[in-house]
Amino acid sequence: MMLKSSILAVAVACLTVLSVAPSAEAHVGLQSPCPRYGAFKGCPAPPKGQQIDYNINSPIGTHDTINQPICKHTVPATKRVKYKAGQTIKTQYSVGAAHGGGHCQWALSYDNKKWVVIKTMIRDCLRNIPNGGAYSVNVQIPKNAPSGKATLMWLWNNAIGNRELYSNCADIEIKGTNGGKLKGVAPLIANYGPKSLLIGEFPKSTDKDGHEAFAKRKSITITVPKKK
Repeated sequence: MMLKSSILAVAVACLTVLSVAPSAEAHVGLQSPCPRYGAFKGCPAPPKGQQIDYNINSPIGTHDTINQPICKHTVPATKRVKYKAGQTIKTQYSVGAAHGGGHCQWALSYDNKKWVVIKTMIRDCLRNIPNGGAYSVNVQIPKNAPSGKATLMWLWNNAIGNRELYSNCADIEIKGTNGGKLKGVAPLIANYGPKSLLIGEFPKSTDKDGHEAFAKRKSITITVPKKK
């Protein structure tokens, strides 16, 4: 009986560890800079009332359903990483399953409502990356980016598998010009609810991949007022 009890206790303990461990085997998530509520080493504790996201790699929705909002979490992190306008950020990712790569977008916002895309990768994002492999992308903050608290968003539409959208956000602070405008295009939001654009699977180079839609993204301007 004691042996059976010991085995049962070990099994329960293992299940408990698995239940709270980061879901590194599932899909892909932003790892650095720290995503909101990320469980990675060095990431700040979640704000009051929020919890660590142990499923940081999971999608926020599919073409059929919306599971979480853009960024996954709406309350900013308790600490922000500081960058200078024009600085290049080495973004890093937790890769569980890269699903053949796909399309990635990186965007900046100063109010979490209006977003300006600062980098786009069509097809080649996460391409040929093995499950569990290391992956990083250099993303430059525009040289004319205004100073202020900002949010860096990453979006990914996978090439193979369920028609999904992935999104993580890092809360940052930019030191640039005192006030100004940031111009560009708004992010393309695809495979995120039945009203969104559907991008089908594109495992082969000859498959339709929806790249034409990225060329038609709407122009947008973010205005940040000067501080006196």
